[in-house]
Amino acid sequence: MQQNEHGNRKPPEKSGYYAIRSIAVGIDCSPHSMASLKTAAELAARTNAELLGIFVEDINLLRMAKLPFSQEIRIYSPEPENLDTAELERLLRMQAKQAEASLQREAQLFRVHHSFSVRRGMVPKEVMAAALGADLLVLGRSGRSPTCRKGLGSTARTALSGSAKNVLLMRTGFSAEDESVLVLYDGSEPSISAIAVAIDLLRPGNTLHILMLPQVYGDDKAMADRLAMLIPPDMLRVEYHTLPAVTDSRILARYIRMADSGLLVLSDRMNLPAETIYNLIEEIDYPVLLVRDSGMNR
Repeated sequence: MQQNEHGNRKPPEKSGYYAIRSIAVGIDCSPHSMASLKTAAELAARTNAELLGIFVEDINLLRMAKLPFSQEIRIYSPEPENLDTAELERLLRMQAKQAEASLQREAQLFRVHHSFSVRRGMVPKEVMAAALGADLLVLGRSGRSPTCRKGLGSTARTALSGSAKNVLLMRTGFSAEDESVLVLYDGSEPSISAIAVAIDLLRPGNTLHILMLPQVYGDDKAMADRLAMLIPPDMLRVEYHTLPAVTDSRILARYIRMADSGLLVLSDRMNLPAETIYNLIEEIDYPVLLVRDSGMNR
């Protein structure tokens, strides 16, 4: 593994709800990856966190290049050509340099302490290993593979099903600076943690949308009363919505699309079935922050 470090500023101590000290971001130079990098840098600046960029040389590509029947098709050549392992190694090194340059550019723009690592192996496994100590892992919803144009990529799925503390899945067309936030709240302690994180993510002028999901008819009144104690009194742009007794991810996804609020914040430890939560994340095409670590809140 190669490790390069840039910047000499030691990140100061944190304040507020969002106790993040390190943010890891997977970089593969795909459009969603670049959106993830920009968002990770923005959040690192706002939370005084260190930014760790991760690039993985895909071992599957290198193995494929060694197979005798492996060929690549070039749009400017009428005939397919044999894959060249040495050429593929060179291209991977170029991509790593591009990834590092992108990280340096964003880190300098937002003036955050940052580091960069290059690993080789299975991409999802290596990204998870590199991000093991990070408080937040930021990934693109999909990667460079043509099979990932819809739904989640393999690395994003691994992050959701693995042990990463907190996972933010980004896509192009969204920004942590400009978007409002929608948080799912069912009265559970994990969903309360998600609300606290959502409040701290909100920028001035943006709207906090709270989608209440009471488990029993009539619970929405008690849930609303508790929310009144959680929401700071100076928050002017808060909208409450109720969608009772929902366990179908398709219904939730339909409502979220109608709200069109930007970032979705939720916990996979709330009362909703885990299958519903993961199906919801798969179905919607919005950025999602999955809150798992209660240490994010003070």
